[in-house]
Amino acid sequence: MDLKLTKKNYVFFALIFLSIILWAYFLNATGLMLKEMLNLNELGNIISKLNSSAFLFFIFTFPLTIALNVFHCKIEENKINSFIVGLGGTLIGLILSIMLFSNLQGYLLVGVFYLIGRALTIELIYTKKLELKKYVSLRLLGTGIHRTGTILALGLFLVVAMTVNTNQEFYSEQIDNQLLKIAGGEDTTNQLTDYYVDAIIETQQQTANQIIELPQFQALETSIDPNAVAFHTAILAQKDYLKSPEYRQTIEAEIAKKQNVSEDQLKGVLDSVKEQMPLFGIITDFLWLIEGFAFFSIFLLLSNTIFYVLTILYGLIIEQIFGIIK
Repeated sequence: MDLKLTKKNYVFFALIFLSIILWAYFLNATGLMLKEMLNLNELGNIISKLNSSAFLFFIFTFPLTIALNVFHCKIEENKINSFIVGLGGTLIGLILSIMLFSNLQGYLLVGVFYLIGRALTIELIYTKKLELKKYVSLRLLGTGIHRTGTILALGLFLVVAMTVNTNQEFYSEQIDNQLLKIAGGEDTTNQLTDYYVDAIIETQQQTANQIIELPQFQALETSIDPNAVAFHTAILAQKDYLKSPEYRQTIEAEIAKKQNVSEDQLKGVLDSVKEQMPLFGIITDFLWLIEGFAFFSIFLLLSNTIFYVLTILYGLIIEQIFGIIK
């Protein structure tokens, strides 16, 4: 079998290599690191990075490599040449990207699965293009992104699952910290204080009304005893005072003095909740599975929607450009 590479092969080798450098640059620019994305304490920071223009450019450039690889497989009769061009360009691109961009060093194992996905895709493309008779380009491009996306999603699952499982105590502690933050957070405390104050005032108002409605109390109004009349007047005044903003502020100030809960007390409450609700223990024990499946599902959804459309679009554009040049 002739393994001689043509000018066309060298061009696609360079294009695949450069496309990887391109989307790797944008991924590095986002500042997103895999371990950071697993840390619940960094959730706000992660969301900010996902909303950046760099991440948007990464989304739009990532499928370009797959489109180039699939189209090269379509026009290259020699499968070995496709492996050399596709895997060679991909491997060199990944190695150089990890060397150039420090934020990508944590994606080393994910890159291995990406390379495996590319190899399996090339093999599948050569099987499919012998079978397909209609809409060959569209179906080959769809096959390429589906196979690569699935393998890469599985790779993410395994990498995330292994990372969390080997640092189980650390990531379980992150969940506890988030629960403690919610339990001791200012918003939660203020909300509970409002409910508590409302309950106290309402109870006192009901008690005052019950006393005022008693016949014995109403009789005090016409009593000849000045102390009884004074008591009657004081109760009526207290009823009105219970409705005032000043009284509410007094109750809130008293509660504020007593509601300084220590972190140890919050942890004690959290431990008690965990004992009464086994679900917390299950979540902690299988956190590696939950987080791994979350990354798997998100990436697979992205692969089957946005990446799918962009891969087909880029592939058709490349085919038109190649047709014009040829």
